[in-house]
Amino acid sequence: MRRAIAILLLILVVLTLRTPFAAENEANVLPIQKLYTEPTEGSNLVLDIPIEVKLLDVSENLDWYKVKIAYQIGPFKYEYIGWAHIPINDFILQKAETAK
Repeated sequence: MRRAIAILLLILVVLTLRTPFAAENEANVLPIQKLYTEPTEGSNLVLDIPIEVKLLDVSENLDWYKVKIAYQIGPFKYEYIGWAHIPINDFILQKAETAK
């Protein structure tokens, strides 16, 4: 029993010390968790996504986005970090050409 309490205390200390450093590394993180009907926050909320989706980085040509996706099922937390290809430059160019 004492061993279990000691391990629990050690885990709590590690998590407590880790939190300030994690906050420093995620200073430029943009949370993406709510979907709205219009591109304004005053519009109706369609869905509050039950997973954590964060934009971490953007490539120079704005076509690749580094995202973090995390969700929790019971006591298990799953976290994935990777790059997603979203060709915004192509979309903007197509929209500009059709507007002409």
